[in-house]
Amino acid sequence: MLAAATASILLVGSGASAQADPQVGGGPHKADASCSISPSPATVGGTYVLSATGLPALSPINLFVTDPQGNVTGSPLGETPDGTFAMNESSALAGTTTYQFTGLVRNNTQIYATCSVDAY
Repeated sequence: MLAAATASILLVGSGASAQADPQVGGGPHKADASCSISPSPATVGGTYVLSATGLPALSPINLFVTDPQGNVTGSPLGETPDGTFAMNESSALAGTTTYQFTGLVRNNTQIYATCSVDAY
């Protein structure tokens, strides 16, 4: 089982993790992209908020999720007018789940921000 994303996008967030190059990307965005998870750690099956800021505005964003067993799933999130996303998530398995916000830059995948949560 994988962490399941719900459709609620809140437009909230802060935190720090991976960084993006502001000179590369589809649309205008802040110098640094980051993501955070709250609360972290989390309980198995409990809801937490996955947030990202500083993503390219008006450019397609994808989310890749790696579950504690190493299974990876990807899904399109669409575009954001201000470079932020926030959504409710949960981990179905104990262990570390990792989230990567990505997009295409010159036909190559760019990782904008990465964050993880430990579920117990």
